[in-house]
Amino acid sequence: MGIHSENKSQTYNSVSSSKKEDNEREIIKIPDLFELFMSRTPTVNPFYEHVKDQALEWATDICHYNTQEAERMRRGDFAYFAAVSVPDADTNKLRTVNDWLNWVFVFDDQLDDGHFSRNGKTVEAFEYIDSMIAVLDGETRPESDLSTQALRDVLKSIWERVNGDPDCADDAKLRWKQNMTSYLAALRASMTYEPSDNLEKTVGGYIDYRFHSIGVLPLFSFIEYAYNLTIPDEVFKNRSMQEMQRVGVEIQMLANDCVSYRREKANDCPHNIIYLLRYHGFSEQEAYNHVQILLRNRYKEWYLAQAQLPTWGERVDREVQWYIKGMQDVALANANWSFRTERYFGGDREHVRETREVPSKVEWLPGILVEGKAEV
Repeated sequence: MGIHSENKSQTYNSVSSSKKEDNEREIIKIPDLFELFMSRTPTVNPFYEHVKDQALEWATDICHYNTQEAERMRRGDFAYFAAVSVPDADTNKLRTVNDWLNWVFVFDDQLDDGHFSRNGKTVEAFEYIDSMIAVLDGETRPESDLSTQALRDVLKSIWERVNGDPDCADDAKLRWKQNMTSYLAALRASMTYEPSDNLEKTVGGYIDYRFHSIGVLPLFSFIEYAYNLTIPDEVFKNRSMQEMQRVGVEIQMLANDCVSYRREKANDCPHNIIYLLRYHGFSEQEAYNHVQILLRNRYKEWYLAQAQLPTWGERVDREVQWYIKGMQDVALANANWSFRTERYFGGDREHVRETREVPSKVEWLPGILVEGKAEV
């Protein structure tokens, strides 16, 4: 996920075009994304199929998807992502998470693949992002780009469901809104990101802004919403909890960049750790090998942070454990969904999952672009 910058894309293009695909004929293997707690068999919400159909029908109706676009949404199978993220949620809560995932990928595709990604569209991209922040703030504003109105309507519905839920704690509602706002603001800020001449600074700067722009923190907040957790704010201010959240986000960031690299490379999207490592001279396989090391370091950091968690008493501790399991469930959902959806590896997804070998040519599933979809 990310946005192309007008001047940067020219820089990245010149760099990538000057380098030969040195591994084109070699067998390329992505990292093992299913180690340690990620090796657990995911639990799928029993309402998955029912809610999937409902959510797809609603999204197709409100967003005016044609038959081909609705089929792309079905093959994207964002409902599976939701069903593993919150496996114990009831139908209503699962539906909200499902609708959000259906929304967020289409929303983001406009920035990565759509007309907002083109040179000279920076102002329009800012307006697009700001219009979503306005929805969360309850503002109504006239929009020049009516083609994205349906996406604002979807986000408005989701926020109203979260904010209006009597079983969702006020602090949880506030955290969800704050994490959503931070996600949108980070997308805006990512337009100014440029790689450093220094590898460490490039990777560090990228990970810093991607912490919010990857959109995992709103999913973590959905754990509180889905299970009606009432976790005091002091828990989220605790250093160990913040460390576990950071690691939980970065595990998904690194894994997502591995599975999405070929797709994003085809779209000349530089917001990817593999892309940036290659910018610094790594071969594709060397970049994947380096990310494997980064992932294993994150697992160690997770367990160390968890060991340092204090106790807040039986009731709070019980809910904190639900939240910790929820963070793992979201990470499991992301990784397992990546090889179920056709978004990244198309018809080769099962082969890649089994062997970790990436074909030289990947037939990934195109996103849905809403340009020209203004309601009539």
